[in-house]
Amino acid sequence: MQSSSLMEFQEILLPTIETALKASFEVHDFSSSAALKEMLAYHMGWSKNEDSAGHGKRLRPLITLLCTGAFDAPIENALPAAVAIEFLHNFTLIHDDIQDKSPRRHGRPTLWTQWGVAQAINAGDALFSVAQLTMLELVKTTDEAIANQGVRQLNQVCLRLTQGQHLDIAFESESEVDTQAYLTMIAGKTGALIALSATMGGLVAYQAQDRLALLSKFGKNLGLAFQIQDDILGIWGDSNTIGKSTASDIITHKKTLPILFGLQRCPEFQQEWQNEDPSPEQILHMAEILSKCGAQAYTRTQVEIYTKQAFDALDRVYSHKNAYTEALFDLTESLLNRDF
Repeated sequence: MQSSSLMEFQEILLPTIETALKASFEVHDFSSSAALKEMLAYHMGWSKNEDSAGHGKRLRPLITLLCTGAFDAPIENALPAAVAIEFLHNFTLIHDDIQDKSPRRHGRPTLWTQWGVAQAINAGDALFSVAQLTMLELVKTTDEAIANQGVRQLNQVCLRLTQGQHLDIAFESESEVDTQAYLTMIAGKTGALIALSATMGGLVAYQAQDRLALLSKFGKNLGLAFQIQDDILGIWGDSNTIGKSTASDIITHKKTLPILFGLQRCPEFQQEWQNEDPSPEQILHMAEILSKCGAQAYTRTQVEIYTKQAFDALDRVYSHKNAYTEALFDLTESLLNRDF
């Protein structure tokens, strides 16, 4: 359940983020490549889905703005960073969809299915460049040192993202993947960008290094808990709630944390996993096997561990509380207590 404070901030900040995204995008000259601009606008959800059905929740820029406001700093100063992070996130989504051969995202055909792989790769590269240039706009709202640091951190995180994606792709062909390697992978793919979102909120508020480190720790642990909870939803989630088939990760043979637990510790599940085209009944049976062997309980425990670490870091960095802090805590709680 979202608090009234969080809902009020979302009603204000999400339109602000969307306006800033569009304004930052329009700054760039696409006069010689109108088709490329159309592709990017489609992916960002601006062409046929102005009701926001065509794009994600803008979670990362929202975290950036809330973290800045929680230090009693003007959130307008953080907008270039928030927008740059969202562009970078969408660059990764375009390339991930190609690499994963995903046909749909946010209820619509993915970019590569509409314009082809080659053009989609190029569009992703363009969005990466837009993210870089947008982060440099911090020089107008903060100063040159903050802008340079923002760009440096953006690129460091991008390297982490590609390392995480490399592991994710490699796991598909590896017969054995240990849980620590999996945690390293999601720390790169999910944790690193959320950590950057939180850290940039403090950086533009001119916070000391120790507080920036705590914000990074908060974001990393939030990302880990969020992804591991998705792993639970991908097997035992309510299909009406999560918008995809129950046990979808078993159907697609995706090596998530509970599945890795089962492959390592449950011989019966190991045997069932060899079936590459299980029936609906077999899929449900495999989910039951995982529950009985302790995979669900283990994965829930991991969510609790990383959730606690995220909240502990947040408590330490914000000794002074204001309305933004309350909304940030509520957002974190809502993300980590989604319905199963």
